[in-house]
Parts: sequence; C-alpha cells; structure tokens
Amino acid sequence: MSTKIGIYVTGLGQSIDNETVEKYAERLINELSFKTSNISYSLKIEKKFYQTDKECTVVSLFQKNKNTLNKNQKKSPFYKIYDFQYHRILTDRFNHYNIIVKNLVLFGLVLKKLPQIFLRLFNGNGFSRPLQTFYAISILFTISICILFLIPGCIELLTTDDPKNQTLIEKINIFLCSESIPTIPVKLINSLGKKVLAITTLILLFIPKSKTIITSLATEFSCVDSYITNGEQSQILLGNLDLLIEYIAEKEVNPEIHFHAYSFGSILAIDTLFPIAKIPPSDNIQKLTKLLITIGNPFEFINAYYPTFYNDRCDIMKDRIKWLNIYSIADVFSTNHRRDNTRGEAEFGIKDISLTPENINYEITSDKSGLVAFFSLNSIKMHRCYWDKCTIGQSCMKVLLPKLIDNKYL
Repeated sequence: MSTKIGIYVTGLGQSIDNETVEKYAERLINELSFKTSNISYSLKIEKKFYQTDKECTVVSLFQKNKNTLNKNQKKSPFYKIYDFQYHRILTDRFNHYNIIVKNLVLFGLVLKKLPQIFLRLFNGNGFSRPLQTFYAISILFTISICILFLIPGCIELLTTDDPKNQTLIEKINIFLCSESIPTIPVKLINSLGKKVLAITTLILLFIPKSKTIITSLATEFSCVDSYITNGEQSQILLGNLDLLIEYIAEKEVNPEIHFHAYSFGSILAIDTLFPIAKIPPSDNIQKLTKLLITIGNPFEFINAYYPTFYNDRCDIMKDRIKWLNIYSIADVFSTNHRRDNTRGEAEFGIKDISLTPENINYEITSDKSGLVAFFSLNSIKMHRCYWDKCTIGQSCMKVLLPKLIDNKYL
C-alpha cells in the first residue's frame, strides 16, 4: 500500500500572507470533518532536515473512529504534507535592498517589460486581463518614479539654509556653467516631482490596502522576473525541490507524491514536472508523482509577458499524472485554461503538451466589474480569495476535497 505524500508549494508577495503548510493541512481536516461523521482528525507537526542546512515542515494527518473501544490503537497517518520553503532564496536579495535600490530595480524592470505590456493591450496572447495588469504596472512605475523624484526634493529641503538661498541643484548648475555643459532643469524636476507625488498620494489614499498590495506586487513581479530570466535562481530552487523529493523517496515507505501548488508555487511545480529544454525530470519524480494541484495558477500571465518561457518542455509526465486546476474568474492572475474568460472545462494545457487539467471553479463572490472595481485593483486583491487567514472558514478545500476522495488520493 502506498503512502500518500503531499508537497505544498505556496506563493509569493501578497499571495503568501503568512500562509503555512500547517494552515493548509488544518483547512483540509476541517473540510474532512464537515463531510464525515464519527471520525476525529488530528495533526502532528515535525521539522525535518532533508539536507544539512535545508529544513522543511512535515504535517501528518491522523484519523480515529470515535466509536472505537480500543483507546490504545496504534495510529498511523493517512496523509503527510511536506512544505517546500524557497522564499528566502528567491526574495532575500530583493528585500534586503534599501528603498532607493528597490525602486531603481523596479523602474528598470518596468522599462524592460514596457514593449510587452503595451503589446498585450492589443494582443492578449491568451491573457484576458491585460488592461488591469497595465494599470497595476503603471502604478508601480509611477511610484518608482515618485521615490526617485523625492531624492532631489529632499536634497533641496536640506540645503535651503544657504545664505544666498541656493539649493544644491542650483549650486551644481553654477559649477557646470558652460556653453558646452547642459545645466540641470531645476524647475522641471521640481514640477514633475510635485505632480508625481500628488498622483501617488491619491492612489495611496483611495485604493484600500494599496501600500500592502503594491509592495507585495513589486516584490512578486521583481522576483518572478529574476526567476524566469536568471537561470542560476531557477537551478537553485528546482535543485532544492529535487533534494526534497529524493529525501521523501528514501524516508517514506512506497510514497505516492502529490503537488499542492498555489500561485507562484504552480510555476515551480510545472517547471519540476515539465522541465525546460525537454530535459526529463529525475527518476524519482517520474516514478512517484501522481497528482498536480494548481491553485490560482498564473500560467496565462507568465505566458503573456514571457512568451517563450513555456516553449520546448519535456512532456514525459503527460500520461503519468492527473492535473486538478482550481481557478477563480474574479482573480486576474488565475488561469482557467480556456480561450475565454468563462467557467467550463479546460481547453488547453501547457503550450504543446497534450495534458489538460480538470478545471475546478471556486468563487467567493459574484463577478465584479466596473470602474470602481477596476481602479481599486479588485481583481488583483482576489488572488487571495482561495482561503481566509482564519482556518475555520470556508476555503477552496470545499471543492478540492471531493475530487481527492473520488480519485482515491485520500
């Protein structure tokens, strides 16, 4: 009999929101409790080192018949979930930058992607919400400019006590005074700085939780770009995930592996199962992996703005796994794997790979549209709609659990 093992790969930025594998497991057993009677469920949490300096949390799920007379009955878990902790590797470099360097990185990234961003307004390449993404990235661009314009403004404030009432910029202009050397346009810089600052202030005032959303979105956008364009980053992350799978293969008895991937975690899971350059995944992945679950999968977003990223993938796993895809129409980053923005069966998978997911729709509200929803970034905030911070409320487990039970994954 196989040991059912889940690997939980969570998201980034606003997606993570203090999310843990313990919370994920709690939601699973809470939903199990709603659907069964006379059975109690419990969790056991352990810390494991799959390498000397690589730690993971392992949550074991137990069940017990309430009517049993044998109180000393030996319990064995019916499911285990390992988490894959990659956030420090991917985000630490960006998070440790000061605000000026962060904004320079963000400013450069937006400039680099500007042609693709404009192109998607006219050719979505399968992505149904290019206008909302354009608006969100425009905010990031505006704020990064604003921070950069604050630098000369602060310098001006700090130097206004000069006897001649000359700012530092004016002093530089005097120093550079020459027909061959252009002077710095002080009035233009100050005027632009004030306008950008006013626009940013309005955004921060009128968009609910805008600071958190924008900061998280900036982190996620920068780190995703780093992962996709920096081969070294992806090799480190996927190499660590391979090590975790190797550890599971060695320590668990006849393991059957299921990927539970949310948001950016879906990208990592897909890259693991369908590697680039048609290089096959490891033998353990090929033999042990039976299920891929993607929740809020940003496949279409990545495909739209990095159109060659999913080219030439190895398809050896296409007939070996089942793929369950949980999506929300209200979530701008979620992929329904259809050629329209409607609910229904999936029409495509990963570019040329014939495997298509089984779509599972999950909504917490009716579809919202209109100017208020657009300008308040509602469709971006809805990327967190699959569960609440509190584990006792409803979550996407409500629609996922029946599929796991019907297919005997639990």
